[in-house]
Amino acid sequence: MSKYIHNRTSRNKAWIISEGRIINLDLSSITSEPVSGPVTEYRISEITRYLLNPKPIKLEEKVIGCKVHYKVPASGMIKRFMNKLTFNNETSKKNADAFTEDILSTSKLDPPSFEDDALNLHLIRVNEQLRPFNPVHKKLSSLDRDGVQEITATCEDIGRNRYQINLQGSINDKINFILNSLTKKAKITIKKAYLLNGLFDFRGYLFETFNTNNDYHLIRFSQNNQTKYCVLTRDYKFDYWVNDNILINYLHLFEQSIQTDPKLKEALNLCITGKAKPLKLFFSKQTEQSYSEKHLPLVYRKMLITHNIAPNEMEIITDTLNNNQSIVFFNYVPTSGPNQQKLFTNISVMHDLKALESIKDRVPRVYSEIIKKTTDSDAGKLYLLDSMRGYQNV
Repeated sequence: MSKYIHNRTSRNKAWIISEGRIINLDLSSITSEPVSGPVTEYRISEITRYLLNPKPIKLEEKVIGCKVHYKVPASGMIKRFMNKLTFNNETSKKNADAFTEDILSTSKLDPPSFEDDALNLHLIRVNEQLRPFNPVHKKLSSLDRDGVQEITATCEDIGRNRYQINLQGSINDKINFILNSLTKKAKITIKKAYLLNGLFDFRGYLFETFNTNNDYHLIRFSQNNQTKYCVLTRDYKFDYWVNDNILINYLHLFEQSIQTDPKLKEALNLCITGKAKPLKLFFSKQTEQSYSEKHLPLVYRKMLITHNIAPNEMEIITDTLNNNQSIVFFNYVPTSGPNQQKLFTNISVMHDLKALESIKDRVPRVYSEIIKKTTDSDAGKLYLLDSMRGYQNV
């Protein structure tokens, strides 16, 4: 039985995935090909169902301008062709840049959020009346639309990160969309919650609706010598396939981080109770800063006080700390209070026990102390090496 069944007394308790258990499940309605070996079931939460889901997600993002790709004149096309023949990539890039233009707004004004709704509405109306005088608005309105090859919207998230969004329709449709959306929140669509290389977008999930008692089924089985995963609904109906197996490892790591890092659990519960908005979740294998004898994580600093560890033993230990790390980054923004304009990032550094195998016999008391802090899952035997939280003003 899942270890979460008896713990779900609080409506907002964050959890991700349970331990796996072998079940007897007929998969003929899901796949026509034969299944080999046992079928394993994991219980997953609503949060996990969102993270794994391959379906598009609708978001609201701030549009601050656009990138215009102008049509290349005949002479320019000849130059680009010649550059390709001579493999001059730097020159080709310069020529390509000559036919693109970034048109960005310098306005830092956000939508008014005073307690007086009437005042907010008045200020919005004033801003709408001033919109035609915005330099970006004037520039776009005067564009020679026949000379534009393509145009993409430039969006900026709360962390001031910028990226391009492809738009639908004709050039006129795209320009009108940007004109109407400039410096406002516009509805956009991203392909799925998992973006790439360990990065998830959490903005599409309504944390306030999270119910810890709702769970779904993640099914693992083997087929044609390949491990496959799919998600089933609460009543065991097919929901969707998991297209990238590495995502499952991320989930186990996320679960262990939540259960061992109080700061991460606190951050998630702030989002669940509506006191913060989640932004991104990112998994990495190494921190930017390496641990050393002068810079040790808290768990080992405490051991220096409680154990008689010789300097040469400490050197042996520190050599292992920078190996086999798994890092979980979770960032969010408080929705009220003095921290409302701050982007917080919580960092959980998980360490694999196998990194300490080399010191098992040489410093056995340290090894035995760490074992007590270790939890086991499909991601490995991990313990919380370090936990940090920082912020930047936005």
